[in-house]
Amino acid sequence: MIFTQPVVYEFKNLTMPTLLMIGDADTTTIGSDIAPKEVRAKIGQYKLLGKQVAKLIPKSTLVEFAGKGHAP
Repeated sequence: MIFTQPVVYEFKNLTMPTLLMIGDADTTTIGSDIAPKEVRAKIGQYKLLGKQVAKLIPKSTLVEFAGKGHAP
C-alpha cells in the first residue's frame, strides 16, 4: 500500500483532532534500498516532514521528541 496507494493527498480531509508524534532523528524509510539516489536524499527526513504533514492536517498537533529515532 505504501508504494501503490499514497495517502498524503488525503491528509487535508481529516476532520478529527490528530496527534502526530515523531522522533526528530528518525530516518526510517521503506524502500530506500530500491529508491533512486536523488529520491533517497529526500526521504526519511522526519524533522522536516513532520512539520509539512502537520500543516496539511487541519486539526493536528505535532509533538517532536528531540534526538530520538523511530520509536521515541
